[in-house]
Amino acid sequence: MTISDRAYQMWACQYVEGQVRILKRQVRGARLARNIEYVHQARVASRRLRTALQMFEDCFAKDKCDKWRREIRRLTKRLGAARDTDVQIEFLKKFITDLPAKSKKLKPGLRRLMLRLRQRRQSIQPKVVKVLDRLDKKQVLDEIIAEINEITVRCGKQHSKIQSQFVFQKTQEHISDRLTKLFSFEHSLNDPGDGKGHHQMRIAAKHLRYTLEICNLPFEKKLDDHIKGIKQIQSLLGELHDCDVWLDDIKQFSVDEKTRMVEYLGSIRAFKRLKRGIDHFVRQIRKERKRTYEQSVQYWKQFAGQDFWNKLDAILKEHNTTVAKIGIVKEKTDAVKNP
Repeated sequence: MTISDRAYQMWACQYVEGQVRILKRQVRGARLARNIEYVHQARVASRRLRTALQMFEDCFAKDKCDKWRREIRRLTKRLGAARDTDVQIEFLKKFITDLPAKSKKLKPGLRRLMLRLRQRRQSIQPKVVKVLDRLDKKQVLDEIIAEINEITVRCGKQHSKIQSQFVFQKTQEHISDRLTKLFSFEHSLNDPGDGKGHHQMRIAAKHLRYTLEICNLPFEKKLDDHIKGIKQIQSLLGELHDCDVWLDDIKQFSVDEKTRMVEYLGSIRAFKRLKRGIDHFVRQIRKERKRTYEQSVQYWKQFAGQDFWNKLDAILKEHNTTVAKIGIVKEKTDAVKNP
């Protein structure tokens, strides 16, 4: 089914086009990998674009939209692996720099971990370039822009507004779906050890945030405070997940290093030189995880105290009522003009 409401189509076109153009600006830098910020911005733009294409799939031809989403998902995955490793490298670099001067015996293990992270990042970059080449070859971004131009022409300049009763009805549906998903993982915050649940809640918060950002256009920025609030809980849950990833990665790092030592040295005795720094790092990550978990729980509880969700509901209902009244007045005016 293709949505016929022109305001809704224009809303879809404005947002999707904006994210495509942002992504096009960042991919060249992501290809060169000289500055980690390009990978980060390209990844965020690809995520927002995927969310928008899912929201507005009825505005585009199904076969085309399915292809775009498939290719953008592949890009997000590659950029995600690169970005996550970049973040770990920067985190570990600062951790090593901040060590006291008397902590020299901790550095061999941490430097070995840094070496493996850098090697992993180097192995990821060709995959990033490959998926960018594929994106160019299939002309995905240019195809999206071309489709948007066609829709814009069909809608006509007189239909450039992105507000309608249908638009606000759909915003309620989109936001409600994302809220339901987020609250389905709320129980995970009762268990500090539910890493999987925390991760799923983070993803749900991210999707809600992106949906609110998209809906902020017709709401004329009235959702800013709620976007900031959701961004904060997403960030806290993201830091919590980062700690879990670190603990898993370090465990695997230790296994891999011991295997290498057996292969090349015949024993794991040399691992003792690395173990002190690795153990220290693990202790600090566990402390950080505990602190971040407590912050996440506290921040989530604040939402209820600030009437956060009721205020969001009030904004949505207020706009729906306003647009409905405007529609009724227009119908009566048209009836007078055309009895």
